[in-house]
Amino acid sequence: MLGMDRVCCVLTRESSLGEAIRCGCRLVEVRLDHTGVAEGLSLVEEAASAGMRVVATLREAGEGGEWRGGVGEKVDALLRALDAGAWMIDSEYGFRGFDELVSSAPGRVIASMHVMDCTPEPTELLAGLVGAMLRDGAAIAKMVTMARSVGDAVRVLGLNSLNPGRVIAFAMGGRGVLSRILAPLYGAPFTYAHLGESVAPGQLSVGELLELWGRLGLLEPDTPNP
Repeated sequence: MLGMDRVCCVLTRESSLGEAIRCGCRLVEVRLDHTGVAEGLSLVEEAASAGMRVVATLREAGEGGEWRGGVGEKVDALLRALDAGAWMIDSEYGFRGFDELVSSAPGRVIASMHVMDCTPEPTELLAGLVGAMLRDGAAIAKMVTMARSVGDAVRVLGLNSLNPGRVIAFAMGGRGVLSRILAPLYGAPFTYAHLGESVAPGQLSVGELLELWGRLGLLEPDTPNP
């Protein structure tokens, strides 16, 4: 059964925190690239003080985010997020400061890769990249692609079973929604849903995700649906 502990609620602005508290979110992602670094770090601290586990993310423009700053500036911001109370920080696997983050914060880095236009073949290629992320020090490997077919979503979904609890894999777009919904059943520690505004193609709201889990008989009893 699935509940709020398997949902990472995405926060993009200060007002989202109150909604996260109201919805019973236990895990949140603070998108520093949307809020701005200074405001985002304050949001990290507030969310952590409210008892939430916080993932701090400063997503690059080339992988679907809004960050266009320098390497050193990004490393500094993410390490400051840990000081502010973040549980994990999310860094693109291809980021030039990735090794510095892993060495400075062992066991606290999510390595992510976003393929914005397709789902590469063969599946073994994606599996190899997931394995490389973990070998290179990621606590969690996150693989996200764009689904051009439901088959793409199913292929990516299977990556979660490679190392249960340490891989988050799903596909974007309308044809990828299935993989977002079912990722925790295949071994992902959590899946992502938005509060307020979607930050990726096909991303569901927290309410939509819980409703679908309920319809599929997957939702823990007594889980409130915002």
